[in-house]
Amino acid sequence: MRSFAIAAALLAFSLLATDAAAARVGKRQLFGSIAYNSKTGAFGYAVDLKTRREAETEAFRQCGDCDVIKTFRDACGAIADRPRKLDKPKKPAFVWETGASREIAERKALQKCGAECKIAVWACTSEK
Repeated sequence: MRSFAIAAALLAFSLLATDAAAARVGKRQLFGSIAYNSKTGAFGYAVDLKTRREAETEAFRQCGDCDVIKTFRDACGAIADRPRKLDKPKKPAFVWETGASREIAERKALQKCGAECKIAVWACTSEK
């Protein structure tokens, strides 16, 4: 009797696990990443990679000497940068934001950064 209960529990678990895996197959999860050098403005980016680590590694490889990394999944990312002559001690030199589209990510970054800022880099995954 006990072995029947264990077998039934294993069967139920395998059916639920199969359903969860099937639900994930329909929509891929893709990662993107932006590497940014806050002093020089150099950047690298990677999109549509299977893991966060792959995206970050590729973005850093493209950039070389970057000190900032921002990662997103199934979305867009943007970095708004303030001109160096306008750097203010209480405000960061750049701002990072994400959004469902390029326009949304850029708008959010610019709103947070201020009127004197410009978009330095943006990137989007193909699944959003």
